[in-house]
Amino acid sequence: MDRARELENQRATGGKVTSKLKEIGSRAAAALPEDSAILQYIRAVDAHLGVRSHLDCSSTDANIPLSLGIPAIAIGAGGIGGGAHTTQEWFRPEGRDLGLKRIFLTLLLLLRGSLGEGNAGTGTGE
Repeated sequence: MDRARELENQRATGGKVTSKLKEIGSRAAAALPEDSAILQYIRAVDAHLGVRSHLDCSSTDANIPLSLGIPAIAIGAGGIGGGAHTTQEWFRPEGRDLGLKRIFLTLLLLLRGSLGEGNAGTGTGE
C-alpha cells in the first residue's frame, strides 16, 4: 500500500493521496504440502472423473485446520453460483451430481488410507 501511495503521489499534479491501514480481522493461514495424501487423492479422483481442477490459495474453511497442522482442502460441491456473500447471491445446481461424486470418492480414498496406512491426511503414513 505504501508503494502504491508513493507512486500515485509522484504522478499527482494536484493534492496528495494519503492512506491508513486498519486490520479488521485476522485469519490463520498455512499451506498444504504437495505430497499430502489428501491432495494426491483429490487429484486421482479428478483424473478419474475428468475434472480439470487447479490449486489456489484463498481464505476458506480449510484455513483453521491447516494452521493447526491438520491436512485440509476446500472443494466445490458442484453447481454454479455468483454474488457470494451479497444479497444477490445465487446458485444453480447443474453439475451437482459430479461435485458430490468427487466428494464421495475422495472421502472413500481418505477412509481407505486411514484404515490401511496410518494417518491418510499427512502423506507420511504415521
